Amino acid sequence: MLQRLKSSTLSEFVDTKTSVAVFRIFIAFFMLYGHGWGKLMSVFGGNFQFLDPLGIGPAASLILAAFAEGICALLILVGFWTRLASLILTINMAVAVFFVHLPGGDWFGDMELPLIYLLSFLVILLIGPGKFSVDNS
Repeated sequence: MLQRLKSSTLSEFVDTKTSVAVFRIFIAFFMLYGHGWGKLMSVFGGNFQFLDPLGIGPAASLILAAFAEGICALLILVGFWTRLASLILTINMAVAVFFVHLPGGDWFGDMELPLIYLLSFLVILLIGPGKFSVDNS
């Protein structure tokens, strides 16, 4: 057992597809619960006050962010169209990092969480959904 814990080969310790699924489910849940749900409720409630980082208007920016952080996070959570939803969330987080946080001078203050999400959704995009997904690839 100790030798397995010291191994650098993931498959020697645990099934890789299970690890990917656990990572996918938790990251998607945190995005949906912590960010997407509130944005979806704002859209459905008609409150369109939001940042406009791309110059398309606050309402359009909120709708796109709510779609990415709410709907796409839910798709990733269940593992349906996982790579497409991950691509959309990767782009969404890139906008947050490069068009909101960096120009705002946040650097590694408030930018840390969007960077973690950006890299996490990029990893999910590259690796796929793992086990326990509708895609089941």
